[in-house]
Amino acid sequence: MALAVTLSIAGCSEEGPVEQPSAIQGGPTTSTETPSTALNGQASLGDQAMKEDVRIRMKDEPRLQAPVATNVAPTKQQFTLEFREAMDRTSVEAALRDQAKQYTEKEGAFGDGIVPSFDYRWASDRELDLTVGEISLPEPTFHSYQLSVSGAKTKSGRTLGETPSFKGVIERPNQLWKMSVDGKSSEPLTSFDSPYGIEMLDDSGKFLLLSRTTHYCQCDAPFEGIYTVYDVQEKKFIPYPNKLMTRYMGGGNFIADRRGFFYEQPEQGTEIPASDTAAAVRLNDYVHGAGFSQDRTRLIMAVGTREQERDLDLLVFDLKSGKEQRLSKVLVGRVPFSQSSDARLPVTFTDDGERVYVMMDTDTGHEKRYVYTWKTGKLEPLKLPLPDNSWGGFTRTTDGVYQFYYNAGIYKGTVKISEDTRGDGDWISGTHLLLRTEENPDAPKDSAYNRDIVVFDADKRAERKIASGIWNGTSVAGSSPDGKWIYLISGKHLTKP
Repeated sequence: MALAVTLSIAGCSEEGPVEQPSAIQGGPTTSTETPSTALNGQASLGDQAMKEDVRIRMKDEPRLQAPVATNVAPTKQQFTLEFREAMDRTSVEAALRDQAKQYTEKEGAFGDGIVPSFDYRWASDRELDLTVGEISLPEPTFHSYQLSVSGAKTKSGRTLGETPSFKGVIERPNQLWKMSVDGKSSEPLTSFDSPYGIEMLDDSGKFLLLSRTTHYCQCDAPFEGIYTVYDVQEKKFIPYPNKLMTRYMGGGNFIADRRGFFYEQPEQGTEIPASDTAAAVRLNDYVHGAGFSQDRTRLIMAVGTREQERDLDLLVFDLKSGKEQRLSKVLVGRVPFSQSSDARLPVTFTDDGERVYVMMDTDTGHEKRYVYTWKTGKLEPLKLPLPDNSWGGFTRTTDGVYQFYYNAGIYKGTVKISEDTRGDGDWISGTHLLLRTEENPDAPKDSAYNRDIVVFDADKRAERKIASGIWNGTSVAGSSPDGKWIYLISGKHLTKP
């Protein structure tokens, strides 16, 4: 059980409670290839009347359309360029090359701008299939390219002005891995061709939330994106046309899907994948934060008016019966705001099966900490062994014996047993083992495989290494309910090939 907020968008990270972009919405479809395959039969962006001189889209992911800045794999990438009128083909090809070169000279390029190789296949004077060649770059690297046809000429001789551009930031795809807790065996559970953001939706790793941003910056600013639910066992992509959230914030008319995500009630005519785990919720309140109970049969929410920023109601909602329990104005304090912008963040609830933990901010920088007990139905102040002017985010063992405070170390109740262990960490289910990754000080400085996976045994007060030479972009995603496997987000190769 973790009481924390994490960030998973392109850019930097910071210590303390940071925001997580809204993520998800769901229901099964029949796609087994790519998200674009599952979109067949749905209205695509290409069906809309063209308002610009050109439409540039990724062929295997038409939801990514210029103007856009997004992550792309270094492998060959195919794009479709559709023009509003017949074009001079030679001028289009020249414009693509010239604009790519000009992009490398701009200060606004993401990392080092590069000019990729282009292969042109004209279907007609109004449609071009463009292939960007494979890009071979050393690791680590930060490069990008731009597709633009500004300056190209039409058949009638008109020169195009500034047109929407597609900026691709090179990133190798990540995969979901599982590893035995002794580190002796590991295997990838996915083989994605595209660089998705990956989030597990359940402890068993059955469903994943995949996301791709439509804007890019080296910052913590939240951006909209496109979302896909992925069935790991069936290898099915389930793309969604709207915003998906693992923690809901928005109007009171929304959908809660027990696979682990929310979305606002879509507009009439919007096609949403069918799901027998989705339940409609209709409230007169504005929801400042909603989360699932551990068994996903109930929702626990902070509600009020849309303009309200403090002293919210606590609302418990049974997804099957529709019954509510409301505790009026008991969440004393202020809703959280982004540390990098003025945007509101959802109030976050964390359930350990018996109790639900929630924190509110104050104008003085102190935390208001609360705990709701399922058995009694009461909300009470939460006492932690940390001052209330510091972040109290923590994760605890399944039996509640040990707590790991991200900014303070490992505790057993009020007694600190380890101060050296800080930062990220996850308890392996059903154990007293804290799982972490850390840099190996003996690894070569220029190596991309310089991380170790370690576990801290809270009972023995001892740490041991279970794997070394791990790719430096690896992160811990969780552990299986039986405590025999750990899940990792890593690259194509977990260790150096």
